[in-house]
Amino acid sequence: MARQTPSQTAPSPFLAFFNAIASSVSRLLAAQNRSAQVLRLQNLSDDELADIGLSRDTILRHVYRDTYYV
Repeated sequence: MARQTPSQTAPSPFLAFFNAIASSVSRLLAAQNRSAQVLRLQNLSDDELADIGLSRDTILRHVYRDTYYV
């Protein structure tokens, strides 16, 4: 009979539960960071946005450029 090594066994439900929580918290923090970045850019004047190469209609595309292909 073959013996299972620790790498072949399924993760415990306890570990899976806390990994799911950690993953959710990580996604929440990332979303909050993006929201804060959008608000910060929206509070800039049109001239300030132009100085950094943005316009009002490209703020969301800029903030989420690594997440979505728009």
